[in-house]
Amino acid sequence: MSQEERRLTAVSLVDAVAESLRRDVISRAIAPGAGLTEQFVADRFSVARTTAKAAVERLVADGFLQRTIHRSARAPILSTADIEDLYDSRILLEVEALRRLASTGTVPVRAERHALELMIFANRGDHDGMAGCDVGMHRALVEAAGSPRLTRMHGTIMGEAHICMVQVQERNLLHAQTIDVEHGAILSAVRTGDVEGAGEAVRAHLVRARDQLLLRHEALAGEST
Repeated sequence: MSQEERRLTAVSLVDAVAESLRRDVISRAIAPGAGLTEQFVADRFSVARTTAKAAVERLVADGFLQRTIHRSARAPILSTADIEDLYDSRILLEVEALRRLASTGTVPVRAERHALELMIFANRGDHDGMAGCDVGMHRALVEAAGSPRLTRMHGTIMGEAHICMVQVQERNLLHAQTIDVEHGAILSAVRTGDVEGAGEAVRAHLVRARDQLLLRHEALAGEST
């Protein structure tokens, strides 16, 4: 095997391990708060610790795992305060990004494709696929606004956003048709150069999702008391 082939095989193995772990976090097969040491991941997938470390670090960078200083990575526990902070951060970032993008009147093809594919996954009942399309559309729009730093800041919180979206969709808190309509309003405002409308459309979309999640958390808290 050539050096290039070995490199591609290693990258593919990291991808496979990271994706398997990501799905386990999304499905809660890995419980919120559960720790993931590199040795545990290496043993579970029968891979080298370097591969396990790379997979874990990728998920930490993408927000699907959390790590504090001198601690193992853990599956996120999203409290009410976390959800409020996450969505308020998204609103700050995405409203500005969409306003900038609308000033160009250009909708990225990747954003349109993700918006269309979301309904395909919805019809299959694939909540993770829906969330992936939702995340993909929002990331494509923010990226197209043209600020590398804004894109990086946004990317660091979208793993947690993906987890929240799956919770929203699994519990039918926000119907796919509603998401589709709201996405359409966002894209239409950008396409027509409606700067104010684009900012308000994405704000309303994120506020609705945030409020539905917060209501769900409050209900669960009431059930446990």
